[in-house]
Amino acid sequence: MNEQRITVQTNVAAPIEKVWRAYTTPADIMQWNAASDDWHTTAATLDLREGGAFSSRMEAKDGSMGFDFAGIYTKVVQHQCIEYAFGDRSAQVEFTENAQGITVSVSFDAETTHSIEQQRSGWQAILDNFKHYVERATKLKARFKASKNTICLWFNNDAEQAAAFYAQTFPDSVIGAVHRAPSDYPGGKQGQVLTVEFTVCGVACIGLNGGDVFKHNEAFSFQIATEDQAETNHYWSAIVGNGGSESACGWCKDKWGLSWQITPRALTEAMAAGGDTAKRAFAAMMEMRKIDVATIEAAVRGNTAASR
Repeated sequence: MNEQRITVQTNVAAPIEKVWRAYTTPADIMQWNAASDDWHTTAATLDLREGGAFSSRMEAKDGSMGFDFAGIYTKVVQHQCIEYAFGDRSAQVEFTENAQGITVSVSFDAETTHSIEQQRSGWQAILDNFKHYVERATKLKARFKASKNTICLWFNNDAEQAAAFYAQTFPDSVIGAVHRAPSDYPGGKQGQVLTVEFTVCGVACIGLNGGDVFKHNEAFSFQIATEDQAETNHYWSAIVGNGGSESACGWCKDKWGLSWQITPRALTEAMAAGGDTAKRAFAAMMEMRKIDVATIEAAVRGNTAASR
């Protein structure tokens, strides 16, 4: 075995409590644990204690490949260090407070398949993602606390899963505090997750686990503005491909029944123009499920034959 040790490091401008939570909470890990934008973590579990196991599933976003990263914790000192073994290798994570925040240092045994520089670069990229995620989440959570108006969404005991999906899918989105029921209530039992604070594209929300009494419907929806067809396709596929369903005129539903309008700016601008331009764009939109930007733009130009 290659006995060389590699160390990567970053400084996170956030309190130790937030840094530690983000590093040791599955829902958070799924948001930052990737070395590049074309990879993501689709599942994460952990038992944070000496002898406890952890596992995360990392996959290419195009579905072409994936692998599991798993191991056993060998030492856990809250807010100070985590040590773990994975295969015949080991790693150590240290958290050190300083005037600017928390220095996170990760040291690990090198392997022999990839070069030292490739390994250092990959682990550093993941740690950099962690830094950016925590700092961005800290700012968004501060915005959440300062919000005068918060949207409350009713879920059938799966608010935390929904919030994790939204945080992973949309920019300026993050999971905040998770509150557990202090006693039994009509929708659940004492100790179960009662509410989850989260933001979606900067909008403050609370997910309430109230049971199956009420259902989402189209009377409420999120409208996500997109810049082009690629971004429209991305969000549409993320929602529909994760157990959701298509509707009409740019609307779709996620697996929890919440409605989303994936709306290209080209359509919004055409409708705002009024007159015949708006009529042509509207007529084209009425024939669509997912919005086709090229068809909307053709309708705006007066090429109604291109509309569908």
